[in-house]
Amino acid sequence: MDRDIILFGGLLLDRYFSVDSWPKRGQDGYFSTEESFVGGCAVNMAATIQNLGGACHVVSSVGSDQTGEEIRAYCKAHGFSSRFLLDIQGVTGSCLVFSEPDGERTFLTRKGMEEKYPSQLAERLLAASPAWVGVTGYYLLSEDGEAIMASLEDLSARGAKLLFDPSPLVGDIPPQLRKRVLDISQVLTPNESELEALGGLGIVEGLVQEGKTLILKQGAQGGVVYAPEETFAYSSVPCVPVDTTGAGDSFSGALLYAFAEGMTLREGIALAARCAAKTVQVHGPHGFWKGEETYV
Repeated sequence: MDRDIILFGGLLLDRYFSVDSWPKRGQDGYFSTEESFVGGCAVNMAATIQNLGGACHVVSSVGSDQTGEEIRAYCKAHGFSSRFLLDIQGVTGSCLVFSEPDGERTFLTRKGMEEKYPSQLAERLLAASPAWVGVTGYYLLSEDGEAIMASLEDLSARGAKLLFDPSPLVGDIPPQLRKRVLDISQVLTPNESELEALGGLGIVEGLVQEGKTLILKQGAQGGVVYAPEETFAYSSVPCVPVDTTGAGDSFSGALLYAFAEGMTLREGIALAARCAAKTVQVHGPHGFWKGEETYV
């Protein structure tokens, strides 16, 4: 498994509604289409890694209800690994995603069994030896955050490198857990508001001095890479966005693939920007395409 990637993050069902315009509060409105996708940051990363030809495994509990069955069927149909998916009794979470014509989206999530991290799941990981681990900040908001963190620290101690994708709610992660995940992370991929929640630009120099790489994502403007060897700006890939959901996840997934394959930082950033652009051109949180399409 020396080139494998393990992704920590709960699986749930995304229910998409296309909204042409928002009504005033308390008034009526319409949506034009409704679709369902298996969602969660980890599966979005996994889709990109798989599209590129990489091997990865999502770590998540899956509820015993109909939604859980849909998730299992979806993963099987699209060839996602089930090695670290654990069936447990209970209701699986879901997310309502309201997508607007310009690609902007609004999320409302009901949490469920995907947040649980039973000891059986931790035990499965004891035999794992991935090259890289990706974790979303959402997962550390779980009531089992301590147990999740312990598994991450164990994998790190055994040689796995960690990419931390903070998520918009990173400020809600308990401070001690936030510190612990930063301590073991080699790469961080915040956007501007997430970096602010972590402490702002003032923390960047200290992180870089510790040997970490911070990639500040700035959407359509590209971003800035702060690394021990160099600091440089990168550009986004021009495209017409259809749905921006999952673009950041695709970016992080592509980086994990690039690092696991031994690419340089600049090569990884260029690949990640192309994959993010590919993702925003499809409806839903991730798409399925051939890796060579990112080079066109």
